[in-house]
Amino acid sequence: MVIETPLLGRFPWLVHGFSTRRGGVSSFCNPDHSSADGADLNLGKVQWDRTAHVLENRRRLLALLQAQHMPLLLQRQIHSDLIRVVNRSAFPNPPPAGDGLMTDRPGLLLAVLVADCLPILLVDARQRVVAALHCGWRGTARRLTEKAVGRMRLEYGSRPPDLWAAIGPGIRACCYQVGEEVVEEFASQFRYAEKLLETRTRPLSPLEIKHSVMLFTSARSANRREVYLDLVQANVGQLREAGVPAKHIASQAPCTSCHPELFFSHRRDAGRTGRMMGVIGVREK
Repeated sequence: MVIETPLLGRFPWLVHGFSTRRGGVSSFCNPDHSSADGADLNLGKVQWDRTAHVLENRRRLLALLQAQHMPLLLQRQIHSDLIRVVNRSAFPNPPPAGDGLMTDRPGLLLAVLVADCLPILLVDARQRVVAALHCGWRGTARRLTEKAVGRMRLEYGSRPPDLWAAIGPGIRACCYQVGEEVVEEFASQFRYAEKLLETRTRPLSPLEIKHSVMLFTSARSANRREVYLDLVQANVGQLREAGVPAKHIASQAPCTSCHPELFFSHRRDAGRTGRMMGVIGVREK
């Protein structure tokens, strides 16, 4: 199963989509979190899945997109702000490191792997330039999305009013609890950080109270303070600051952590999970 964004579906020359966990041949995941049909579409080469399964799942994805003849290009993702311009149909082995890909060459399918991080797809509808970004909290704090718009302007002469963006399924503010390191990073990098960080309180669990007693400490409050980050709005803000019109941005995709029947989630599944893809390319005439 692949989710396509109506906002980008208006361009008949464009192929794009966000995969779900449904419709594959992998079966390594927790049965409580498996897809509805019992076979997961894992697209990442993780140690708990067979390579043959991953390759078959990728073949199925390309078939769903009607892009069987388009080479699938992936980087070695490192949670960075590195963006690579692609002018060829294959990467060396091992692939280069980075978290952004862009091209104006038809016939190439750019892809990012995700399991809570945001897959962000960019399109210059006038120049027919496309980009795929992998944005976790580090890439977002380093303004990968904003830098990608700037790189499109530099490399291809793209104009922000001609750009369209789709933010795919990822962990949203309802579930994305973060620690002090992340809070401090965003507070220092975003002037609108107070709109991105929400503080909530909840009662301490019996286990937490017991743990504090065992450590000879006392809980100063019956409640625990937790901070949640809105990664989606942080990237929407970057797009808007870069000049992309609000009506050209799709950002309503579901939360990966909230929907175990549809999506893999690194946070929810404690790391043992699969990978989904965000993909984009220009069809050859």
